Amino acid sequence: MPDQHPRIIKPTRRETIIGASAALGSLVVGPDFSRAAECILTSTQIDGPYHIQDAEDRHDVRSGKPGVDLLLRMKIVDAEGCEGIAGVRTEIWSCDALGNYSGHPDVDPNVPPRLGGGGRPPGGGARGRTGGPRPPRAGQRPPAGPPGGVRGGHREPTGPKRFLRGSQLANDQGEAEFLTIYPGWYNPRAVHVHVKVHLGGQELLTTQLYFPDDLTDSIHQTEPYAERYPTPFPNSKDRVKYWTTGGEEPIGVFPTMTTEGNAQVGTLTIGVKRV
Repeated sequence: MPDQHPRIIKPTRRETIIGASAALGSLVVGPDFSRAAECILTSTQIDGPYHIQDAEDRHDVRSGKPGVDLLLRMKIVDAEGCEGIAGVRTEIWSCDALGNYSGHPDVDPNVPPRLGGGGRPPGGGARGRTGGPRPPRAGQRPPAGPPGGVRGGHREPTGPKRFLRGSQLANDQGEAEFLTIYPGWYNPRAVHVHVKVHLGGQELLTTQLYFPDDLTDSIHQTEPYAERYPTPFPNSKDRVKYWTTGGEEPIGVFPTMTTEGNAQVGTLTIGVKRV
């Protein structure tokens, strides 16, 4: 049974939490998976530029990358009937602790990506600029494309590595589990993990999962994240997640966070609509 606590404990000294990184399991709260289920239609999110086809079928996607272990436990259900979908394939991908995506060694995580390989922020800003985009107000429809040069278009991979990527065939209850690491940040995105859901060759959902800012702040003070601490992009400054929801907060994209030993655990029921 995962440990449960009433709140996230935010340290007052950076060296204290770095020295206690092995005890990160004491920082987070939340119920177990059986109590995390909700029958809702999960909001669609953009692919982003770094998706790569034909992800390897595997549970452990870490490939030796350093960072805090993150178990993602997902149950894929039909949002209309709340029944788990057997035979559904779930795919995840994310950046590493320093903001780098596998397959894209040419991308600088300090600079917002642009289609066509541009490496400068909009307006000709300096390399490494980290000024965050403003989120839309409630009810305000965002512009036609994401801010800061971030678009949903695809970038062809330029390198052979495939860390922090993988797919899995869910069990008869629609459940799948991945062992990855807690992501770092890159300009101009809050910490997130991408998810795709397929059934019989048909894509049912593309979305992104987000995490509590307090948890990110605690983890990002430990190595190897600490050299880029703090993230300039908390959830409130990430406009990408609003694009397909008309400016509203997306639904069903925050896993319930618990701990098991030294690992962070995110559990989430993902509701999809069968095509």
